[in-house]
Amino acid sequence: MTKPLFRYFAFLLLAILTLPSARAQQVPGLHLSNYGGLYRTTYNPSTLGGSRYRWQVNFTTLGSTINNRYFIFLGRNSLFYPLLAPHSTDELYGRSRTMGSITQQDPVHLVSDIRWPSAMVSIGKRHGVAFQLRSRGYVQGTNIPEGIRTLYFRRLDTPATPVQEGIWGDFNLLQQSFSEASFSYGLMLLDLPSHKLRVGGTAKKIFGARAAYLRGSVDSYEIQATGTTEDEKELALNGFTYESGYSHPNQPLQLNNLFDANQYAQGWGYDLGASYELGSYWTNRGNNKKRTEKFTDGRPGYLVRLSASLTDLGSIRYGTTNSRVISGQQSRSVIGQRALETIADRGPEGFASLFPAQSTTALAGKVSLPSAVHLEADVQLLKAFFVNVARTRHYGQPDSPLAVMQPSIMTITPRFEGEDSDFAFPISFIEGNGKASIGFLARFGPAHVGFSNFNGLIGKGATRGSFVYLGLSAWNFRKQ
Repeated sequence: MTKPLFRYFAFLLLAILTLPSARAQQVPGLHLSNYGGLYRTTYNPSTLGGSRYRWQVNFTTLGSTINNRYFIFLGRNSLFYPLLAPHSTDELYGRSRTMGSITQQDPVHLVSDIRWPSAMVSIGKRHGVAFQLRSRGYVQGTNIPEGIRTLYFRRLDTPATPVQEGIWGDFNLLQQSFSEASFSYGLMLLDLPSHKLRVGGTAKKIFGARAAYLRGSVDSYEIQATGTTEDEKELALNGFTYESGYSHPNQPLQLNNLFDANQYAQGWGYDLGASYELGSYWTNRGNNKKRTEKFTDGRPGYLVRLSASLTDLGSIRYGTTNSRVISGQQSRSVIGQRALETIADRGPEGFASLFPAQSTTALAGKVSLPSAVHLEADVQLLKAFFVNVARTRHYGQPDSPLAVMQPSIMTITPRFEGEDSDFAFPISFIEGNGKASIGFLARFGPAHVGFSNFNGLIGKGATRGSFVYLGLSAWNFRKQ
């Protein structure tokens, strides 16, 4: 690598590392790979331009945050609590306690992601298109004290929850879920041996959106013994002001209802992306007997790949028929274990059944999607061995208390990639976490599996978690 190129790359890394606090839109993994295909398309649609794939089909990819409790309570857990919340009340309290936040402190952040059967096709050498179906669910909480997190996970009727008291303040709990059908197009604008430039875009229709929330303010809280038994406790809230609402009541899932604007909100969104590859050093080196003979083995030959993308630009418009918002205040409220389970299982509807509504209105308004800007630099140090540095920040400002804001993240990922396999070790620095999260990705032929935080799977911390995903796909490569 020449000195000017090295200096430029060093400057780029410094710029990425010193960006302001960012909001993460993707969890590190297969979306970094040149063989990520459809998975990378949701991160940067320009990957469709000049793709190595003739076609690729994603059968299903499932992802969700979980903690070590998931493996303890087998049969009573859920990978998809944020997606189940609008459609079920079946032990959601117990199910949610097997999901851990990917952040150790503020905000609490749970996510579930289902990538339904989808496909991409290359058209000639320069063009590519993709159609994808995806469902996403989020649960997020801000300013939730450690004592409140502990009583939720450890229950109010066990010795694991200590008697304590503390000052609270303003807080917010939000559940949001939606599905999307998207069409993506990518184009290779420049295809030279040492320079390749790709651009792409995605348009997506949002449907089946549902939001529910609880926000308020508590002057102080007390976790105190009830006197009934030695372990039985209750939560007392002093100076409790609250507002709770939902865009549609909880009901069993029916696919035809997801497209009914009177029951579920709808919207539009789009993504934009570009990538530039510099260098062709590796394409001219091989292990054939004639060292002077040039050849290409089909794998990327660039020294540096620079990428940028904007994802989830757009909004969801809420104005469903049966929405409801209640508000009120109590000088002192007491919550026991049974009431805690009612609120966890039934959400804002359960909360409204326990707390009086001093005013009632409808929920309506436009809510922005979790838009983000992504920057990355990918360096090929050895043939098929890469180091990726990526940073993501939220794009724009949230226009509603219902808008999802994800934790800041910067990721350094060493990886090996090939046509039939990928191995990656993403090291993520997430805002609010005291330590780095070390993950792992493996792709063997049609199957891929990965997680974002090894300690989140084995650690005993109740609120610590890891994003875990697995999936299957099939493909066919273009001839070089």
